[in-house]
Amino acid sequence: MGFGRAGDETPLAGTTAGVTPLPLHAAWRIELSEGPVYTVKPRELAAAAHSSRLGRVAVGTTEGWFVCARAGSGEIVWQRKLAGSVSARAVFDGDRILTGTDDGVLLALSAVDGGELWRYAVPSAIQQAPVIVGELVVFVDGHNGVHALDRDTGAWRWQYRRDPPENFALAGEAGLEVADGRVYAGFSDGTSVALDARDGAVLWTRDLAPEQDKFQDVDARPVRLGDKLFVASAASGVHALAPDTGKVLWSLPTPGVTRLTAVNGDLVASIDRGVVARLAPDDGRTLWQAKLPGGAPGEVVEAGGLLATSMSRGGLFFLDAATGRPLQHFLPGYGLMGAPTAGDDGTLYVLSNGGVLYGFSAGPRG
Repeated sequence: MGFGRAGDETPLAGTTAGVTPLPLHAAWRIELSEGPVYTVKPRELAAAAHSSRLGRVAVGTTEGWFVCARAGSGEIVWQRKLAGSVSARAVFDGDRILTGTDDGVLLALSAVDGGELWRYAVPSAIQQAPVIVGELVVFVDGHNGVHALDRDTGAWRWQYRRDPPENFALAGEAGLEVADGRVYAGFSDGTSVALDARDGAVLWTRDLAPEQDKFQDVDARPVRLGDKLFVASAASGVHALAPDTGKVLWSLPTPGVTRLTAVNGDLVASIDRGVVARLAPDDGRTLWQAKLPGGAPGEVVEAGGLLATSMSRGGLFFLDAATGRPLQHFLPGYGLMGAPTAGDDGTLYVLSNGGVLYGFSAGPRG
C-alpha cells in the first residue's frame, strides 16, 4: 500500500466541525491506494463489510485492491489484487467474504487468507451488495438482472431480467431486500418486482414511474418495515406497497429519492437535492427534514445513537436521529462517496475518496 491517493494527507481526525461532542471518534486509518495517483476528482464508491464475530472489516477499491483488516486497530490481515475495480459493499458470510466487481464478477473469498473459493461472471458491473437467502446468494447486475447462485459452490440456480428503458436511465441500480421468502427488486424502467426466492418466479410487478418522465429509475433499495414495503422512483417519489400483492397503500410525490433506510421504526429518505428526511411509515408524513451541503446524500445508517450519511461532494455528516439536527461534520481529504458501514458493536467504517479507510469507535478517545 502507498501513501493515500492524490496526496490525501488528512490527519486521523479529519477536519471536523460541529456543535456537540460525538459518541464516536476516528480511532484509526489505513491507506489503501498503491501510491499517489494524481486524479483531479478521485472517488471511491465501495462501502466496507464488518464482522463482529471475526473482528474484521473488509473493503475493495477502484484500483482493484481488496483488503481485510482487524476491526479494532486497522491492522491489515491480508490483501489481494483483483482483476477489476470494486464499487460494491462486500458481505461477510461466516468465514467467507462475498464481493462483486465492476467487471461483472461475484467472488467468494476466504476471510482467513483471501483465497478464492469460487467466482461467477455476468455481463455487466456488480455494484450492489449480494444478499444471503438461505442456501442461495442473490445479487443484481447493471443491466436489470437478478441472479441467484448456490451459496457454497457459486453454481447457477435462477435468473430474472427486465429490458432496459428505450430512453435514458440514471447510473446505478437498486440493491435487494429479502423478507418472507421474497426477493424485492427495483429496475431502471420504473418497475418494482417481487420474486419467489426459491426459483425466481414473479409474484407481482408494479410500475411506479409516469411514462412522460425522462428518468423512471427505481434505484433506491426497497425497505420492508412492519406490514409495508417501501420503494422509491426517481420520478414519482416514495410509495408504500402491500408486500404480498404490490398494491399501492400511499404515495409521497417527492422526486429525486435515491436511498431509503429503516431507522427505529421510521423511514429515512435520501433526496438528491441534499435533503435527508424522516418519514412516518403509516402515511408518509415528514417528521423532520435536514438540508446538508455537499451534493446528494447517500445511504443513511444508525451509529452510536445518531444517523450518519456521506455526501457526494462533501464529507460524513452525523445527525440527531430524533430531530435531524446536524451535530458533526467529518471531512477527510477529498470527501466521501461510499456509504458508511455501522457495526453491530457500535463501530463505524467509511472509505474516503482519497483511498483511506477510517474506523470509528465508541466511547472516549484512547
